[in-house]
Amino acid sequence: MSQRAYGDDVSSPWRIWMPPVSIPVQQEDRLHVLLWQVCGDADLVVDGVERSLVAGHALWVPVGVRHEFTVRANSVTMPLFFQAADIATTLTEPTLVTVDRDLHTLMLAYTVSWNTIIEPAPNLARQILALIEESPVLSTVLPMPVSEPARTIAEALRFNPGDIRSVEKLAESVHTSARTVERTFQAETGMTLRQWRIRNRMEAAAILLRLSAALDAVAHRVGYTNVNAFRRVFKGHFGISPTEYLDRYRAQR
Repeated sequence: MSQRAYGDDVSSPWRIWMPPVSIPVQQEDRLHVLLWQVCGDADLVVDGVERSLVAGHALWVPVGVRHEFTVRANSVTMPLFFQAADIATTLTEPTLVTVDRDLHTLMLAYTVSWNTIIEPAPNLARQILALIEESPVLSTVLPMPVSEPARTIAEALRFNPGDIRSVEKLAESVHTSARTVERTFQAETGMTLRQWRIRNRMEAAAILLRLSAALDAVAHRVGYTNVNAFRRVFKGHFGISPTEYLDRYRAQR
């Protein structure tokens, strides 16, 4: 008689026992937290507001927000942590998120990267944030190519301005050549893909700066590990430094 394989869809509630777990008040000073309800339910108090979290959903808790929660019996709540100093976001309030297939896959990979030696080169945090932000960092002023597959590449870069893939890798992802992509961008946007990408990154950076995100975090979100390099490119694009840009924006409010 063969044994059932792990993952077979057979419910045997009597085989497992996980009692409820209560987590006292937490307040992270350097981390954003994404509480992912993998199965079952949890009861939370976030910034003084009572909430319920059910399977297939997650709750974004920004840095500095007080929260406590109880994971109900036979339930699993998985916290994911994001260094606030390393990555900027438009999410400034507790936010409930529906976990679709893409987000589920990314969050699993992100958890693995935090806890094992398996660390993918792409920045998974950027992609997770792009999926869960209610006001994503999308530039609306850039001309878009109209022809496929160049438009697909443009949409991918608007979705994740910090995408680190080379032109060759981007072209490969849509089954065409780098030369074809470059030619299409030049013809339909008036810019090379490199020029378009820099402008996209800088417009996204400006959005994040206006939300008072830290300069280092903004630089990392849009794909720069060297903040000085980011400053140079930003000034080359806008004609003023990020600090001067922010001062002008504040003065006009």
